[in-house]
Amino acid sequence: MRRSNNIRPLTLTLFFTVFLMAPVALGGCVVIPPPIPSPYNRGVEFYDQGKLSEAIEQYQLALRQNPADTLAKYNLAVVYQDQGKLDEAIRLYQDILKTTEDANSRINLAAIHHKLGNKYQVFLELQKAINRDNPNPSSILGEYLERNNQPSEAERYYQDALRIDDKHAATHYRLGRLYLKQNHSGLEHLLKAAELEPLTPEYLEALGNEYERQNQTLEAINMLERVSVLQPDRVEIYVRLGDLYKQKNYYKEAVSRYWMALSIQNDNPAVHHTLKELFESLNKMEQDWLNNNKEQGSVAKNQ
Repeated sequence: MRRSNNIRPLTLTLFFTVFLMAPVALGGCVVIPPPIPSPYNRGVEFYDQGKLSEAIEQYQLALRQNPADTLAKYNLAVVYQDQGKLDEAIRLYQDILKTTEDANSRINLAAIHHKLGNKYQVFLELQKAINRDNPNPSSILGEYLERNNQPSEAERYYQDALRIDDKHAATHYRLGRLYLKQNHSGLEHLLKAAELEPLTPEYLEALGNEYERQNQTLEAINMLERVSVLQPDRVEIYVRLGDLYKQKNYYKEAVSRYWMALSIQNDNPAVHHTLKELFESLNKMEQDWLNNNKEQGSVAKNQ
């Protein structure tokens, strides 16, 4: 279905998080009419399908029809940024910012400047993106500062973001992670992030890691099992689950998780070796049990 009001932010491979602003899905008996066909909507459809050249043509057509169409201009900039055409993307983001203050445009500009190595410009754009109604720019600036070894400043911006919205999951995750780096308790914030966004594997895995560090093995297993459901192709998660189950003497579950790992990556020698050792250990335990029962039976007969 076409989405006529969908801003398409770039998915960045670094650490800038831009939220997708899409229409709210309504339930019940409310009927939402389909959007009117337009170059903009066709551009969104083509982008969803990975047809970037066709998306560019439609967004350009939308801008020829209405040069002031900020959504089409933004989406076109995102596609150019996807393609590595950074000069074109910068020009479009700057055009948007001449007429309206837009946090997403600032954040994407900061990502481009980060890629180009312009550290001061990154900081400048993220500072300008900050506003009192949106926690995301403050949170992203905090992460940028954290990664540039400025933990105190990072914490301040994370706290600013939570003052704007105390249910901002990404900030709870980042602040919890920062506290753990500083050997403080970050569990509360990691728990909050996982509670707010229970389908985000990154948050669940971070919480599982902390539980494991605190020797709360069953809690760690629970989190990593949830990660394995959301990301079923991650070999290392199944291996870790196997190790954790083995620690608790849940050998059947451990073997099952190791086999899952091998079903994805059969040539993993470490997992083969672990399974071999586990089966040998289980065989020895069984033999010891049988021998012990045999000895007890002999004693009983002699009596």
